[in-house]
Amino acid sequence: MDILDYSDYRLLLRDLYAERKAKDVKFSYRYMAAKAGFRSAGFFSQIIQGKTNISIRTALSLATVFKLKAYELEYFENLVHFNQAKTQSDKQHYFQKLIALKKAKLKTLDEGQFEFFTKWYYPAVRELLGIIPFKDDFKELADSLVPRITASEAKDAIKLLERLNLIRKNPYGIYERLDATLTTGDIWQSTAVTGFQIETLDLARRSYDLTDKEFRAHSTLTLCISHGEFRWIKGELGSVRKRILEMAKNAPNPDRVYQLNINLFPLSRVDHEE
Repeated sequence: MDILDYSDYRLLLRDLYAERKAKDVKFSYRYMAAKAGFRSAGFFSQIIQGKTNISIRTALSLATVFKLKAYELEYFENLVHFNQAKTQSDKQHYFQKLIALKKAKLKTLDEGQFEFFTKWYYPAVRELLGIIPFKDDFKELADSLVPRITASEAKDAIKLLERLNLIRKNPYGIYERLDATLTTGDIWQSTAVTGFQIETLDLARRSYDLTDKEFRAHSTLTLCISHGEFRWIKGELGSVRKRILEMAKNAPNPDRVYQLNINLFPLSRVDHEE
């Protein structure tokens, strides 16, 4: 097994235990407790069942029991931080560390799917190619975005989009978009998307200074509703989003790239419901 394939340290510990148990029938929870200095033989079971979190000291003890190599220990330690992070900024911080350790193991497409959402201008450049005939003037491409990016950043974006088969150069030397999609289902992509969403929220704030009000639309509502109404609104927003995507896909003469952020979040304490 390769621990770099794991995104949940509890599943990793479960499989490490099963692997050791298969090789040595004497390897048990009681044996682990003695070696790691746990207060009881059932403590490890509570960990893998998600009933308790672990400290880095405990993580180091487990790493010793399972005889992890140096790079495996580093990955495991960061994975514990990542899974137990309480804020998105902390989660993103350890996410970046894990990806750096995983990078040599990632397949090109998976790595690209992650990279696509690390910069707000990667999707923007792709959409921009549907409007302007771009060949190789990266400065012009960079200057066409708001806010502007550098020519070097524009060049990096083109390289990534081309590698992911999201764009291609036609026989006339002009880049054009391809109708391709990226999956965002697993924990790595979903975390990257969250970071992307946070970045675009900052773009929305900056648009007040960078764009004339004639060309932007911002509105807010503060509502008093129940969880039932929240679910209805969430469903309606999803339907509207799909209709907007379909309209944009069939737009006959697009002439600009827009970023649409729809945010609905509580301003009062939310009790967890079944």
